[in-house]
Amino acid sequence: MTEVLPAEAIVSTRLSRKGPLIDETYTAFQHWDLAGTMEANLIRLAEENPFGAKSERWLREVTRTLSSRFRSARIRPLVLLAQAGCPLDVWKLCLLWHLGRRDLLYYRFSTDWLYTAYRSGVYALRTQDLLDFVLEITRGKLDKASKISEYGAKRLARDLLMAAALFGLIEGNVVRTFAHRPLQSTSFLYVAQAIADTTGQGRVLIDSADWRLFLLSPEDVEREFHELHQFQKVSLETAGSVVNLRLPAKSLDDYAEMVAWKRSWNA
Repeated sequence: MTEVLPAEAIVSTRLSRKGPLIDETYTAFQHWDLAGTMEANLIRLAEENPFGAKSERWLREVTRTLSSRFRSARIRPLVLLAQAGCPLDVWKLCLLWHLGRRDLLYYRFSTDWLYTAYRSGVYALRTQDLLDFVLEITRGKLDKASKISEYGAKRLARDLLMAAALFGLIEGNVVRTFAHRPLQSTSFLYVAQAIADTTGQGRVLIDSADWRLFLLSPEDVEREFHELHQFQKVSLETAGSVVNLRLPAKSLDDYAEMVAWKRSWNA
């Protein structure tokens, strides 16, 4: 069970129901004006409809979800990468960190249930296997009811699994399995910089529960840092539990600016 939960996370079955909206968010941020306010950008997006939404209703749902999901988030790094042409497969894993930090239901599902299943060697992932966990994480946390309905629990379980599939963590339809896709270095370092900004560097960064969003253990993270150290992308020195780690930038904003300027997504 995750001990430290993101301070900015909210419980919202609506966010789970709408899904991550990866393509729509990428398009929105490609057209985002960083000098403008959230409200001004959403009004303009609704007027211009760069998503190609076929109905006013869906257009409103997209802009409303963007507002709920990113109102308190630092979106500048995501905007910089989207506008610099970062490939969607790389960019969406950067998005996953922000989404997880905001959506408590997905964060608990991913860091507690999905990660545990992955580490336990579970092969098949079915909606019904998730129902008890959904009941646990929603009990007493929903606005209009103390307990989610049976239908609501099944729908939420299905939505959570679908989100993980859209991010490429699992695959399949009725019976889902883990996809075993490595995190590319650009996405990995983006997440590392984000965690460092939030919790600090060194051992606390390596041990952060946020890495579970990507199914990575502390051992996986440390191994990746050692490989990046060999390619001189980070500086890493370890002595027992002491970790001296220097990332490529001072902050997530600086890292996003550096990568966007170089446009070296897979290096």
